[in-house]
Amino acid sequence: MAVDKSLLDAITGGYKFYLDDMKSKNITGQYYDEVERLFKRIEELGEECSDMNELYAKMQNENITIKMSDAYTRALTEEGNKNYMPQNGEVPDDSQMFKNTVDAMRNCIKALRDNFDNLLEKATESGRMRMMVENNPETLIKSIEDMIAVSEEPGMTYANFLRIQIERGLDKAADGIVTRDFIKSIIESKSAVMEPEIEIKVWEEKLDEYNKEASKNKFNTVDIHVWDLISDRIERKYRPEIIRHECIFEIFKQIVYDLNYWTLSYCFSFAPSEVAPWDFMPYEKAVEDMIKVEHIMPGIIYEREKLLFRYFGLRLKDIVKDAYYLNHIKSNAITDSQDIVEFLLLEVYPQCKPFCSLTQDLIDKRTSLHKEKKEFNPDMKEYYLRFKRFCNSKYGEEWMEKFLKEQGLSENLEYCSNSKHWTLEEFIMNIDSKMIVHDLDEVFVEI
Repeated sequence: MAVDKSLLDAITGGYKFYLDDMKSKNITGQYYDEVERLFKRIEELGEECSDMNELYAKMQNENITIKMSDAYTRALTEEGNKNYMPQNGEVPDDSQMFKNTVDAMRNCIKALRDNFDNLLEKATESGRMRMMVENNPETLIKSIEDMIAVSEEPGMTYANFLRIQIERGLDKAADGIVTRDFIKSIIESKSAVMEPEIEIKVWEEKLDEYNKEASKNKFNTVDIHVWDLISDRIERKYRPEIIRHECIFEIFKQIVYDLNYWTLSYCFSFAPSEVAPWDFMPYEKAVEDMIKVEHIMPGIIYEREKLLFRYFGLRLKDIVKDAYYLNHIKSNAITDSQDIVEFLLLEVYPQCKPFCSLTQDLIDKRTSLHKEKKEFNPDMKEYYLRFKRFCNSKYGEEWMEKFLKEQGLSENLEYCSNSKHWTLEEFIMNIDSKMIVHDLDEVFVEI
């Protein structure tokens, strides 16, 4: 499911400026091609990702913002060299080359500020707040101004100017680098929304490796190409474990969802008019589909658990040992209430076998959970509120409120849930002590 188009347009708008500005200056070549490739990659991720958080995470993992800014800066620098360096094979003297280099630096500063001002002018209020934090060129401009200051020292020659640049690391201003602040901001964002520990651990290790690599040179930075190799090595190290966690979690989550779907297929008093996808169907078609689900879902659930055991050696009862599922609960990312999940695992699951039906007492209880509004986690909003607090602390007061208003959205945090709050310890104890284990070798015959 793709990111909402209005949200994606808001995200891509700032990055599109790089392309538009280079087109207006008739800049072509490898750096333009790189910016265009990265922009298209953002659009691709927008189609692949289901929400903004996932999109930002993938953009961060691929260093898209840094790479695009680096290619854009190099394109402007190359264009400046064309304008200030002699043509037709003429070889200038050192003084002329010195002047041309410094003039190009001054023009680069003006271009950076003009382009950023242009970008701010076109952006929304929340966009400006974000750009002032993430895209402000003043750090880069300060480095260029330091180089210009060196050029103005008494008796400075072009040869000495180039040597001093390298000795002081001032020439690194034009190089693509990844900063500690960038890596720390990713760790902070992942910690703020309580992502699984292994996801945070990957970036903490990246920060450690960054510090080790940066300590090897007196400039205390890491070139972007070196960083790509470091980042890729760490990603490959943890990727198998992360994929395993994700696969197990998805099976657990799907079985719980299927169990709930199976119970709802018996609830003819409300499901045809209130539960998707049946509420979109004509009544007769909805009833027909519900009866179909009643018959086929137990077999599907059985096969899912067989896959879980075959490939990972786990049973449904092991859901309380799954780090991702437990994190799902602790971070309030779970939409289901503890009432409904325990009902499904402890009471519905024992009856959910091929060619078996849900008993009337459990149908009545499922209907009661719906009528009493005990299906949903009463603390779901906490996940969003943590993310909101993080964004507002990073980009400025009420950034999230302004962003949502600009997109025509509202927080919509008001919903009714009479369920008890999740108690993880109680949930684990209940499942450990009360949940049965199906015999996966049992043979079922329709009577």
